[in-house]
Amino acid sequence: MKKIKKMKKISGISLSILKTVHLLFIVLFFGGLAVLLVILEFKSSGSLILSSAEVDLIIYRLNGNLIYYSFLGLTTTAIIYGLFTNWGILKHRWIIIKWVLLFTIAGIYIIVFSPSINGIVSLSSGGLNSREAETLYEVLLRKSISSNITLISILLIIFFISTLKPFGRRIYDLLSENKIARISIFVLLMLSVGFGIMGSLNLNRLRSMEINNPGLTNTDDGIYKGEFNDGAGIYTVEVEVNNHRISQVKMETERKSVYVNYARPIIDRIVKQQTVNVDAITGATTTSKCIMKAAENALKKAGTGDHLTK
Repeated sequence: MKKIKKMKKISGISLSILKTVHLLFIVLFFGGLAVLLVILEFKSSGSLILSSAEVDLIIYRLNGNLIYYSFLGLTTTAIIYGLFTNWGILKHRWIIIKWVLLFTIAGIYIIVFSPSINGIVSLSSGGLNSREAETLYEVLLRKSISSNITLISILLIIFFISTLKPFGRRIYDLLSENKIARISIFVLLMLSVGFGIMGSLNLNRLRSMEINNPGLTNTDDGIYKGEFNDGAGIYTVEVEVNNHRISQVKMETERKSVYVNYARPIIDRIVKQQTVNVDAITGATTTSKCIMKAAENALKKAGTGDHLTK
């Protein structure tokens, strides 16, 4: 039987650098969660000195920048650590438990924690103008606090498992000992990172999209329809113009997302400020920009006389 060829492991100064970077990401992730938990607790009790808008901006940036990217770094360095050092990925039972807990953290962060943070920031930015919005805000605030505590608890469990290293060692670790297996996992990791980067670039493109404000001076009365496709769905906006003023805006979209509801207050801002270029809803910036662009496209038709009714 042909012997499986092993790849050379990382050692020496390279291993020390990898370990340092990995620990740095862990500290940043844990620290970001801890700071955010304190802010959320104070926000829940109403004990904060800063204004709600300032607090929401801090929360949004902490989650979207520090916590998110430190977790990506933590996960990436952990995979590299398992593939290219003697510790392996499945060589030790305690390492297997760590991977299960790490994937649990990823699931809680992606499915519960981050959407809850974006939700409370979006609702606050859009204005808590209804009892329903206030109730949802309180639910999301409690959910963000409980999921934050859960994430910190799991991270502490991982720390103690890494320190104690219980449950012994398995006989063989195919993933870290097999060259083909390691290369395959590494390629999949790079592809995942690549898709993630492409997604982030697309979001940044939409968030930084320029919104022009067509003049209403020569606009005939009528209802004008505009669309915008962000790649995830088509946003359709109807803008009603009366006496050279925006009197009503209606929006529909085939996109199924809570962020659509979070961004709906942007419609009231357009009517109130009489411009399609208004401040986006924090936490739902991308969706806000898509709605504004669709409204811009609707008003651009005013000059061509392409309206639904007159």
